[in-house]
Amino acid sequence: MSSTREPLLPAYAIWGEDRAKVERTVARLIARVGEEGGMPPERFRAGEVHADAVAAACEALAFGGIRLVLVDEAEEWKARDVGPLVAYLERPNPQTCLALVSSGPPAQKLGDAIGRVGRILHSGPDPKAKRGERAKWFLDHVRNEVARAGGRIEPAVARRVVERVMVDRPDARRLGITAMELTREAEKLAAYAGDEPITARMVEEVVPRHPDARSYELADAIAGGEARRAYGLLQDLATGDDPAPPIVIAFALARHFRIVAEAQAMGPAASPEDLTQATGVQGYPAKKAVEQARAMPPGAAGTAVTRLAALELDLRVSTLAQLGRSRDDGARLVLELATRDLLALARGGRPARP
Repeated sequence: MSSTREPLLPAYAIWGEDRAKVERTVARLIARVGEEGGMPPERFRAGEVHADAVAAACEALAFGGIRLVLVDEAEEWKARDVGPLVAYLERPNPQTCLALVSSGPPAQKLGDAIGRVGRILHSGPDPKAKRGERAKWFLDHVRNEVARAGGRIEPAVARRVVERVMVDRPDARRLGITAMELTREAEKLAAYAGDEPITARMVEEVVPRHPDARSYELADAIAGGEARRAYGLLQDLATGDDPAPPIVIAFALARHFRIVAEAQAMGPAASPEDLTQATGVQGYPAKKAVEQARAMPPGAAGTAVTRLAALELDLRVSTLAQLGRSRDDGARLVLELATRDLLALARGGRPARP
């Protein structure tokens, strides 16, 4: 919404991965309605209510100024769900302001209807952006958030922050986790630096490296059959400066290969857009999952998911996990054996165990 105080419009779609900015925009809208004599918002969650119930709320008469109807997680509604709201927006109630809030874009028909009578406010990288474009957006995001918190940071140092926090996994994107984590780290760094510019050393001291970022790289190496890269990443995850518990690595790998298995099940002609429609995974993760599904032998990703389920069980109860001077020694051995089997699957072989 503009600082020139344009009239409130009948509808807004407020969405994007920059969840902190999305929430600030929603807060400003709520405050604006209150300033104009409106009541506190009537709030719904798309996964818990049908669009016709929201349309009925929008059509009801208001006796206390503008009514604000907010719908959270609006991306949960698919194209088949939004007909009642599309029809409502053909002649919206002038006493109602409807706002759809989400991490992903609203269904296209609903977005088009909002665009005709209201405004779509997007905060975050383009969902279809390439990896380099996304990386640049996150770099600029860190610099902007540091500046908003009163700090100073050079591009090269901001890039270090992104590298330590960045985790481009499907659930992170859907929930806006990465952008929110970067906002928190930017604010923390600005407070830590005080009047001084933020340095690379400050980043190393203050910003923890997210283990899932390295786990995602490991999944990519395994799917590509890159043994040397995979074992190098595994070594870093297990014994580097910020070691991750093997069970955390196992969960991250399972999450990734479930998406790849979904892509394989859709057939070789499946596109990233098809995978997005089926699973909600968007942008680069969808593109990468489809590429890996095509590169791996048919059915290999599903077998990988089964092997990873066995890995989780092994980490909990296997006698191999008890070997070594500490439990971590045995757990790392179990993880290395699973990595060996996953690499074999990616190359067209079979694992040593189902």
